[in-house]
Amino acid sequence: MSEPISLVIGGTSGIGRAVALRFATEGHRVLIAGRNAARGATVAQDCLAAGASDAAFLPVDVADAAAMEALGAAVQNGFGTPEIVVNCAGILQSGKRVLDQPLDEDEQLWRINYRGTLLGCQVFGRLMAAAGRGAILNVGSLASFAPLSLPAYTPGKQAVKALTEILANELGPKGVRVNAVAPGFTLSDGLKAKIAAGERNPEAILETTALKKFVQPEDIAEAVMFLCSDRAASITGVTLPVDAGWLVQAPYAHYQRGNPIRS
Repeated sequence: MSEPISLVIGGTSGIGRAVALRFATEGHRVLIAGRNAARGATVAQDCLAAGASDAAFLPVDVADAAAMEALGAAVQNGFGTPEIVVNCAGILQSGKRVLDQPLDEDEQLWRINYRGTLLGCQVFGRLMAAAGRGAILNVGSLASFAPLSLPAYTPGKQAVKALTEILANELGPKGVRVNAVAPGFTLSDGLKAKIAAGERNPEAILETTALKKFVQPEDIAEAVMFLCSDRAASITGVTLPVDAGWLVQAPYAHYQRGNPIRS
């Protein structure tokens, strides 16, 4: 029996790269899709070095529906129906108010973060449903659960959570599981760039987590590996926070302000 095919869309850097490398350590045939061919080729080589039975880069722009359909055809014709598809492509936004949200930025975030995920689910969900098996993993965010001051990013990530839940119902009878992870403040290339530009305060971020730490891309990859594996065979429709305790720390700390614990 050949090793499973795992496709990571948006796998050329950050969380996506870590996910691809994690699949590689299990001996999977790893396909990396994205826009940056040079980085993608490097990740493919890194996957082979990490133990992948095969690895290749495939170009795609997730904001382009025709390109996503072409990716589906290329994967199907060149490798077969993947057992695992991870929709990891996404871009970040800096904080602003709803009334100040430029519409061109709003459209870009929706086209990449939500519609890119939707297209990945549609294209590969059809193939997996026809094969009668598979696992789709979407990447949400803390914004999937909380009203963060990111008025284009937050609604898109909440939509990813809803999409995951809808698809879990629609594809479950076909033998396909659909889950998501919700990364916290992860030291990916994108966040490092925001910190370097002065758009994120690292000390303040650490104080908002129960564990007082940043999430590492490898932490997300471990959660993805679990949800896509047979160990999670009865789990579908779940969006799993991997956030160093951010979601629980915020309400706890705010409650304590008015109701301090007395020694």
